[in-house]
Amino acid sequence: MKKKILVVEDTSAVREEICDILKMEGFNVSEAVNGKEGLRLAQTVKPNLILTDIVMPEMNGFELYENIAKNSKIQNIPIIFLSANADKDALERAKKMGTGEYIVKPVSPDILIKTITNRINKH
Repeated sequence: MKKKILVVEDTSAVREEICDILKMEGFNVSEAVNGKEGLRLAQTVKPNLILTDIVMPEMNGFELYENIAKNSKIQNIPIIFLSANADKDALERAKKMGTGEYIVKPVSPDILIKTITNRINKH
């Protein structure tokens, strides 16, 4: 069975590129343009993993993570943060929140697939 990935990214070109890479690798991909839409899709699609940008309108990636953690039906879905923000504080916040992964954009397709595969296998 294909693994389901939810990509939450507000920049359409980045979202499309990531989704294309994941689809070529055989993943079933859903897309959201912000954290609010991502939360709604996470509840309906119940993906195997969520890949989310941090800086987005309406609900950022950290807020998305916090909302998912509060929802018993989806709280066990692993999340990987994806951001152009390589800021030390953001990295530290991601670690403190309990997410095991943080990918800095731009990311190579190989690193993206390896990180996602490793996170799904750990879970």
